[in-house]
Amino acid sequence: MRLFHHHRFTIRLKMLLLALGLAWTPLVLIGALGMLNLDQARDTAVQTVTEALQQQAESNLEKRTIDKAQRYNAALASVEQQVRSLSATGTVLFGSTPSPELAVGRVWVSPDGLTLETGRAHATAVARAQIMIPLLRAAVQSNSLVSLGYVGLEDGGVLATDHDIVDVLQQIKPFDVRKRNWYITARSAGHTVWVDTYVDANTKKLTTTCATPIYDRQGNFVGVVGFDLLLDTIQQDLLKFSPGENGYAFLINGEGKVLVRPDMEPGEASWNSSFAGENLLQSSDPALRAVVQRMTQRQQAVEQLFYQGGNVYLAYAPIPSAGWSVGMVVPQNEVVQLANAVGTDLARRQQRLRADIILVFGVMMAGIGLGSVILTRQITHPLRQLRSSAHRITAGDLHYQVEQVSNDEIGDLAQSFNMMTASLRQKVVELEENLQHLATLNDVSNRFKAIVSLPELLDAIPRAICRDFGFDRAALYMINDNVLQVVSVCFGMDGAEQEQAFLHAANDQPITMSSNTVEADVVRSGQAVVVTNPWDNPRVLQHKQRASSSESYVQAPIFGKDGKIIGLLSADYYHQKREVTAQDAAQVLTYASMVGLSVENARLYEELERKVAQRTDELRVALERAREADRMKTRFLAAISHELRTPLNAIIGFSTVLLEEIQGPVTHAQREDLRTIHDNGQFLLHLITELLDLARIEAGKIDLRAADVDIAAVINDVAGTAQGLLRDRSVKLRVNLPANLPPVLADRGRVRQILLNLLSNAVKFTEFGEIAVSARPVMMSRNDGKDTHTLPCIAISIRDTGRGIEPDLLPVVFEEFRQVHADRTGMRGSGLGLAITRGLVEAHGGRIWVESVLGQGTIFTFTLPVSLASKPRRLVTTHARRAATNGHAVENH
Repeated sequence: MRLFHHHRFTIRLKMLLLALGLAWTPLVLIGALGMLNLDQARDTAVQTVTEALQQQAESNLEKRTIDKAQRYNAALASVEQQVRSLSATGTVLFGSTPSPELAVGRVWVSPDGLTLETGRAHATAVARAQIMIPLLRAAVQSNSLVSLGYVGLEDGGVLATDHDIVDVLQQIKPFDVRKRNWYITARSAGHTVWVDTYVDANTKKLTTTCATPIYDRQGNFVGVVGFDLLLDTIQQDLLKFSPGENGYAFLINGEGKVLVRPDMEPGEASWNSSFAGENLLQSSDPALRAVVQRMTQRQQAVEQLFYQGGNVYLAYAPIPSAGWSVGMVVPQNEVVQLANAVGTDLARRQQRLRADIILVFGVMMAGIGLGSVILTRQITHPLRQLRSSAHRITAGDLHYQVEQVSNDEIGDLAQSFNMMTASLRQKVVELEENLQHLATLNDVSNRFKAIVSLPELLDAIPRAICRDFGFDRAALYMINDNVLQVVSVCFGMDGAEQEQAFLHAANDQPITMSSNTVEADVVRSGQAVVVTNPWDNPRVLQHKQRASSSESYVQAPIFGKDGKIIGLLSADYYHQKREVTAQDAAQVLTYASMVGLSVENARLYEELERKVAQRTDELRVALERAREADRMKTRFLAAISHELRTPLNAIIGFSTVLLEEIQGPVTHAQREDLRTIHDNGQFLLHLITELLDLARIEAGKIDLRAADVDIAAVINDVAGTAQGLLRDRSVKLRVNLPANLPPVLADRGRVRQILLNLLSNAVKFTEFGEIAVSARPVMMSRNDGKDTHTLPCIAISIRDTGRGIEPDLLPVVFEEFRQVHADRTGMRGSGLGLAITRGLVEAHGGRIWVESVLGQGTIFTFTLPVSLASKPRRLVTTHARRAATNGHAVENH
């Protein structure tokens, strides 16, 4: 059988040999069985191949879309970077007086162009715009996607472009750059923006613009820098990557509006009117709307849709730099046409084989049964093996190789399978390498997050890129006062001496940002640079080169917050003796981006720790001062109250003796003077008593003699005392108490003081109406520091119909030395009564609060705990009695 492997025998020749060796009957039977097995193997192989090739085609379409999105993301990011660079350059240039010899080129002054009058009126703006023209021209020439670069200034609406379009603007004037959508959008946003599709005034074609505002050094708005991207240029670039004859690509923005599509034209829209582009989120097709919704959410995928009368594949991926998404639409039959072609070819060969077998059946009538079985097995075995191989490949075994057991068409197909698996295996390896790099980057980022010390982080950065990413040496530069300094290096296990030499050489002659060096170029451009000939490069500092002796290295900028460059990272393969590639540069740039965020976070953490420590020390000192002041105030009040009570008691006593004329008569004038002395002495004594009470309360030394107190009796007693304060006033005092108030656990004298203070306060500020005293049992929650308990209490309320209290004064009525209405009533007081009242209530374990409506009255309510040792008892009801002095009633209910 080895003979069949050394010479190419077609299936037709094998069937011919079979017909020659078999008799008619065995040939028919064995041939029928062989054809049946062949059909089954053919169908299985075609199905497996079709599915595998279809999956590969979908994967290729998705990869092509992602590659396209990444390419445009890089291109648009480059455009944004150029625009920002020109804006930063404008900030520097506009901060000084422009040099006349640098001002060349034609510019436009809104709205009718440059004239002698407008030139004199806006001479500075014209000169600044002309200085920008060479910079615009250089930036546009470096980017093939940009069709026009320009700068528009707020002063006079001056417009300068990279090439002269003044004659075009003369034809369409009046033209005011400050009224253009890109100018207004950038000025309003205050940062770099991408403007939706519009009709360009210069080319009359559909255009999109990347624009950013310019500010002077004082932060004042100066103008806008913009780059135009013609949509037909983007269309032509997209069509270069058109997936199939009938496929096409398109771009949409973050709102679902179509920016670029092959059939997209300005139509009747003029340059000074809005362009109404199609919004796919408003499509009548719900499936398309759902896909576009995912595109606006910056997702990527490949989906099947029924669109415009046919089944299509829609692959899409985001372009983060501009907030756009790219989509590729391909008819389904084009995606799977290779798989269909393979199935058709197998079917055609099967039909040809069937015809040959029938012909052999008609011509040959003899043969040997054993030979027929062997030849039939030789025909069907490769197909079965091919089917088994297809199953293994579909299951993911990309290292499996199909054995080429025959030298015919099936052998060719087996070879194609092996080529396909090799290609897939290579793609998987590349994908695994990228995933490994991302995983390593994530692991390093997580390690950096745990480092809060900035010096430790700076030391770890070059060591991590050597240890985790395979570089031999690395150096970290940081920008300090417009100078690049090497802060840490890693030259390998035995490179300590060379590290010190490099640090000394690099920092001996500081690298300024304005110097003509590779490092300064990297910082100014924001791009990674691969240096392959450092010994001959005029921008390489040779004293530093001699210390490093590197033959090839990459330097990448480190971006901090807000896109500001804070340093750069350098790395090489010194020990491996190989050059740095563009792929290595991209890897270092990605690592540097992550490093910038870590450095900024460490700086913020150190600054926060410093501020927290400083603030903590300040608060500690302030708290101690406040505590000392409070202690001194308490001691002062106690001492001064005690020292003043003795002479005041003597003054009050002697004035009383003189008023009672015990030592002889006094004149009327003397009596009035003595009464004034006596009344003021009583007032001062009351004030001192209140100060002493307040000092005791604040010191926590108030002495309460708690016992069961009949609260109803105390209320009636105090109400009778307060009745005397209402003499000659149109105010009625009411007491409304339930019949079964339980006793409270309190100091009777202090409770009487609380009630008298609140009733005196109500009488003082009530000119007419009534004052009502009521009480009711309530349940109050109380927290003892561990748990919250609910305790029975008695709530006593004193309601008056006085002037009320303003809402903004309610929170301060219980503060010391506060007299809410003293300036209105002219009544003197210490301002301590309510503060003492609150302290006494809280000392009993109760609460006090106030409710008031301005112009309607006030309600003070406080609670006292019920005595749990005694059961509630029924109290005797006292009927209303008439006061003999002024005719006002005190009612008990």
